[in-house]
This record gives sequence, structure tokens and C-alpha cells, in this order.
Amino acid sequence: MVNGVITSAAGGGRPLIVVIEDEAIVLAGYQMLFESLGYGVVASPSSADALRQLAALEGRPDCILADYRLKDGQTGTEAIETIRKAFDTAIPGVLVTGDTAVDRLRHAAASGLPILHKPVNGQQLMDVVRKLLASAGAMSARERVG
Repeated sequence: MVNGVITSAAGGGRPLIVVIEDEAIVLAGYQMLFESLGYGVVASPSSADALRQLAALEGRPDCILADYRLKDGQTGTEAIETIRKAFDTAIPGVLVTGDTAVDRLRHAAASGLPILHKPVNGQQLMDVVRKLLASAGAMSARERVG
């Protein structure tokens, strides 16, 4: 955070991760994990709320993690797309799901986004996020080496 504003790595700050998850305890767990690793985090139950938080922070996300099935009827795929459109850029994203319905899994896979299945292993989650950040150039050389 710089002068009260979380900055994205693209602007020279630490990577900013948006987490969209409608289960409060799971959302808090993701937030604690990412913050413990030094990332800026916008934790939200919906894409609309995430966009409000991002506007207040004047932040641009470097990566979006979204649960596939959200309570407001929106899918994680749609949530990621909403944020991408708001910033007019293809922000890297990853879906997390506990869903086992074949049609929903097919729909999620069709998005082309990486998919992690709940319960998510913390190391696996961090590996995917680091890979996405590195491929987008959002991590410093030090973070990529470490």
C-alpha cells in the first residue's frame, strides 16, 4: 500500500490479487494466504463489489481468482470477464470450483481459464497464481526467482 493505495505490480507496487468468493470463511482464508505472502488483496463476494473496492483503492488487479458458482447467479467466468472489461485488459484469472456437475465443468473448461478443484491445496494455488503473474510480467525478478 502506498499512501493508502494498493498499487499493482504494473505500476511498480506489489501484485494486486482480486479474490471473488461468496463463502465468507473461504474468502477470508484466501485473503490471509495472499496477504501473508505480501500480495495486495481485494476480497469480495461479487464482481460488482470487487469493482467498487478497486475504484476506492485506485488499483488495477494483476490476477483474479474466482469461485465458479457465486450466489448472485454469476459464474466465476463471468465475474472475471466483468473485471477484465472494466479495465479493458486481459487480466490473468483462475477459477476455483467444488462443482462436480459435468455440464458446469465443461462450461468452466471452455473459458480457457485454469481450474482448481476444492478443496484447494495452498501450494498448488500459489504455484498457479505465481505462474499467471510471471506470464503477465506482474512479478519482479526477485519474486520469480524466490
